[in-house]
Amino acid sequence: MSTGLPGPWQRWHAPEPTWTPAQVPDLSGRTAVITGSSRGIGAAAAQHLARCGAHVIIACPSAEEGRSAADAVRRQVASARAESVVCDLGDLAQVHEAAERITALAGRRLHLLINNAGVAALPPTRSADGFEMHFAVNHIGHFALTGRLLPALLNTPRPRVVNVSSVLHWLGRNGARPHEPQRYHRWQAYFDSKLAALLFTHGLVTWARAHRLPLGAVTAHPGLVDTTLASHVLHTTGRKAEARLLRGLQTRWASPAAAAWTLVRAATDPHISAGEFLGPGGRWECSGPPVRVRAARRASDAQAVQRLWDLSQELADHPFRPPAPTAPSPTTRP
Repeated sequence: MSTGLPGPWQRWHAPEPTWTPAQVPDLSGRTAVITGSSRGIGAAAAQHLARCGAHVIIACPSAEEGRSAADAVRRQVASARAESVVCDLGDLAQVHEAAERITALAGRRLHLLINNAGVAALPPTRSADGFEMHFAVNHIGHFALTGRLLPALLNTPRPRVVNVSSVLHWLGRNGARPHEPQRYHRWQAYFDSKLAALLFTHGLVTWARAHRLPLGAVTAHPGLVDTTLASHVLHTTGRKAEARLLRGLQTRWASPAAAAWTLVRAATDPHISAGEFLGPGGRWECSGPPVRVRAARRASDAQAVQRLWDLSQELADHPFRPPAPTAPSPTTRP
């Protein structure tokens, strides 16, 4: 049956061996930061990582919700080390402060960063810095946070950044375009911000390779998940074809705990290569075990990747700076 929609809705993805949570390595001694982890998929990912031994740092805009989420991790995992940091991704000054606090909590050694937080279908709204809110929170804030945490990430052997996209990135048109009110559509702004997540991953991989840095970056999407945000998507989309499709798929929606394993695999599987894209392995990528999935071709377009990188560097005050060269050790003469 043809849906008239692009991407995973028109195909079965290629099969691959089933990945299971038992394959997550021991994460003792590693520190992971997850944005938007006070509820939903992010909170579930924090608990999964803590069970595997990771020190988790929950980054979210509300101090109270962050403390509550960290307490929940410790209740679920008695031995867990879980802390929280206030981080409003719509305010770059606060992002900078959060990065400093995270760096201190992590002991200047950060192994995993999962850029999970997001907003969707907002009316025309500006961030504290004057950017369209989907672009600000879903992309620019994460871009700035990643850049500010770069010294701590590069202080560990194989650091990895996971950018969380959406199966709906297929409906994105231009991930490097901040939406303006005169041409604003709340869902197009969301779709484009999730396309930007994939472009950011490719830009980060390109930048790291150009500077010969051992930084890995991958993208993940959780599928269709039974969260408050997903329910909001279903009831507010203005496109009839999308609404019909989502209602038809509602029985296939995953729980946050199940969906979070895609993020965990993306963050921890040593066999995942830089630039790869993971999503659920079930039909139409709604739910199921995490597998490699295909992204829209425009999500890796080299010109779009570079445009978004240059724009983001400018808007976020150039958070990505090549590390200073290490001074050679003095030679001891006999």
